[in-house]
Amino acid sequence: MEIIKNQTLYKCSFCDRRMLTKKGAYIHENEYCKDKNSPNHKALIEKQGVCEHKNSQTHYSYIPGESVQQPECDICTDCGAKF
Repeated sequence: MEIIKNQTLYKCSFCDRRMLTKKGAYIHENEYCKDKNSPNHKALIEKQGVCEHKNSQTHYSYIPGESVQQPECDICTDCGAKF
């Protein structure tokens, strides 16, 4: 986490997103940052390798030119892997 000079903003070390508080920047880096080098992304990849994908949810998308949705893929609710 970096403190931007002459401002009261904090910046994520991985994706350069700016936050107003130090706690907000810390939470973003460890829980929400989707950059390849962030601890959150690395933990998510490790979890996907071990997960058995028992709990899944079907993701729907719109058919182009229609107002009807069709099933696109299944997403594991535990680890977020698409299959």
